[in-house]
Amino acid sequence: RKALPMAQGAEEVRGGGGTASRRRGAMGKAAPLRKKTCARKAKRVRNAGQGALKGPVGSDGYFSGRSQPSATVRGKREAAAALRKGSLVLEVEGHFLQVPLRQRLKFLDACPGRTTAAAERYDGYKGSGNLKEALSAGALPDDLYYDVKKGALAFVPKLVAKTARGPLPVSKWPPGVRVDDAPRPWWLPEDWAYGMKTTCKSKLKAYIAPNARIYYHRPVIEMIVQQQLGGLDGMVEWARAQISQGRDWSGRPLRTQSDARLFACLSKQERACLPEVEEFHFCVVSARRATERTGIRGIVNVQSRLVAAGARPRWYVDEASVEDYRRLGLDAVAGGRLTPSRNRALADAQRRGKACVQISDDISRWEYHKGNLQELSGIDANEKLRQANEAARSKDRIVVSPVAAARFLLAKMRAAEGRPRLGGVFPTGNAALSLLTEAVSTQGFILGDFFVHDRSPCRFDESMTLKEDYDFTCSHLAEHGAVLRCNRLIIHVAHETNSGGAVSVRDSKGNKERENIAILMRKWPGVFRPHGTRGSEQVLMRWPGRAACRGA
Repeated sequence: RKALPMAQGAEEVRGGGGTASRRRGAMGKAAPLRKKTCARKAKRVRNAGQGALKGPVGSDGYFSGRSQPSATVRGKREAAAALRKGSLVLEVEGHFLQVPLRQRLKFLDACPGRTTAAAERYDGYKGSGNLKEALSAGALPDDLYYDVKKGALAFVPKLVAKTARGPLPVSKWPPGVRVDDAPRPWWLPEDWAYGMKTTCKSKLKAYIAPNARIYYHRPVIEMIVQQQLGGLDGMVEWARAQISQGRDWSGRPLRTQSDARLFACLSKQERACLPEVEEFHFCVVSARRATERTGIRGIVNVQSRLVAAGARPRWYVDEASVEDYRRLGLDAVAGGRLTPSRNRALADAQRRGKACVQISDDISRWEYHKGNLQELSGIDANEKLRQANEAARSKDRIVVSPVAAARFLLAKMRAAEGRPRLGGVFPTGNAALSLLTEAVSTQGFILGDFFVHDRSPCRFDESMTLKEDYDFTCSHLAEHGAVLRCNRLIIHVAHETNSGGAVSVRDSKGNKERENIAILMRKWPGVFRPHGTRGSEQVLMRWPGRAACRGA
């Protein structure tokens, strides 16, 4: 682009490694130079061999003691407010303390590192005998923070204070921060508030300390409180709190619709068979997921939903992880590997005379979709899918609890012809496809992530490490002649993407999957065939194919 000629009276200013032009107006006042700024990234540094936290590199926070305190309007307001209130919130060794103004102080003759205006203020208040005198003599909160960090201020004979209460109410927040509707960050200390910066175009999270200071980065907050936030202990504490309060991992209240809306979709005969919650033994099968964030998040989401709906689930886990699950406040027992855990849950339910509900530990939502699009015919396949997607997004979706879903399934099972003993949900989370399928299938695959087993002698094949739910479905079909799959009931589950559980059994080449598929084809000839589009690690199941194969 062509450079515009400088107008008369304009001057070229050099400095800071660059050149800028500014024009003088009629009054001879220069327009301010635009200064490029960038946010400094806080870095966490640890002492070699000690693991002690140091101040973040490049940070100008008061806790680092690197920058001299300056006289700001905010600081003067804080000092005036403290004089009116009779106390001041100070951060001392990572703790926010409400220090009374009568607290006695002792200052050094000179504070190291102070120059010019900061040194002049220090000379004005260093002879003060208590906190009130220091503030009255011109000391600002930043000055006192700096003096503590530099060792120029001592509390005599000792510091007498109480812990500052937090988080601060919105009325006491500093300007420039608004309420954030997002869930509270799980790692944030309990006495800190959080909001959204109003002077930033991007959605910048703001964290407000008990002394009304604003910070924006988790590593900086870790330096202030002098501890690592979000470690395993922090995750466990957060998880237990959310479960006890009936919230999900994000801290949101659990939102499900009335059970009556779901049960209204049952026929009169099915409603007559509707069981009570006490008739179930709720079992969650899990392994190696209680020590990492993704796993704990799934555990909290499942446990909270079960407990909120009146269930008392038992967790069947691998022997090495029992104590890890119990730390989360769960009723956990050692079940062994996947299929032995499933069989122990079935045996416990049978011994109690109850129906067994088995649940995976990574389900985030249960939904029931009303409607039926099977009658769509004579239209293009793409148009059919478009209509199905619109129907799936409609208001005819009911978000239900896992307990209500289990009661719904068992009512349909007990009222169904042929009295199936195994019931389940649509095998994918695609609601549009579920609406294009018949409402109930009696010979379809029952997904192992959520099913109801009603006192049947069928058990899992413990020689299988994967695909065990396919084999279990076939066992029920061979024993009882039918299963019941409600294709309007779907779950949202992580399946193969999370760590731990069956994922740790799979290998990158798919050999374990193929080994278990070979077992299926050997036990149930004619029922399974390779999936045409998803590779050799997946199969398609068609139960009538077994009879046809035998007839041949």
